[in-house]
Amino acid sequence: MISIEKIAYILKNTNFQKEINHKAAILIPIVEIDDQLQLLFQIRSKTLKWQPGDICFPGGKVEKNDLTPQDTAIRETNEELGINTNQITILGQLPKFIASLGMLIYPFVGKIDSINNLQLNTDEVEDIFTVPIQWFINNSPKQATMLVGHKPANDFPFDLLPNRSTDWQKRSEHRVYFYQFHNHVIWGLTAQIIQNFIQTINTNR
Repeated sequence: MISIEKIAYILKNTNFQKEINHKAAILIPIVEIDDQLQLLFQIRSKTLKWQPGDICFPGGKVEKNDLTPQDTAIRETNEELGINTNQITILGQLPKFIASLGMLIYPFVGKIDSINNLQLNTDEVEDIFTVPIQWFINNSPKQATMLVGHKPANDFPFDLLPNRSTDWQKRSEHRVYFYQFHNHVIWGLTAQIIQNFIQTINTNR
């Protein structure tokens, strides 16, 4: 028979795996080109299953061997763009935030010495481009609203909950931002991070 003591003993002596599945880190890379500070972006490979062809910053999920989220951001930048870690100088960190799908994001800002000798991981990155920071300061993003909802699947036990609607129901909504620079559309999470970065450096100038 189960008892309080037995439950307490089990919980005390169970080694749960360190929860890192919903943590990620990204790097906002700054590089100086033609005497202008510019943000470096990468275009995701069209062969990827998740958001193919989208524009993003280097980054990814925190892994077990990463000592800190900052290590994650540096590692991912090295793996995706081929930038040596000794060419990345971390300037600071923006506040962490929870993305719309529940992922905890740690954004770091870093200076990149040069982009002349990049070795792109073509499995993940199709191309790169840069945008002057001043352009983002001068151009506010367009905004739209994203609705988030839920709908019971076919195996939902409606006989147990007969009052549950079978239709889509709105759960929440959030703002979505869009920057259009020439033929590049930067939107979603990346645009949200940019807006936060620009607001931060503008407020403290």
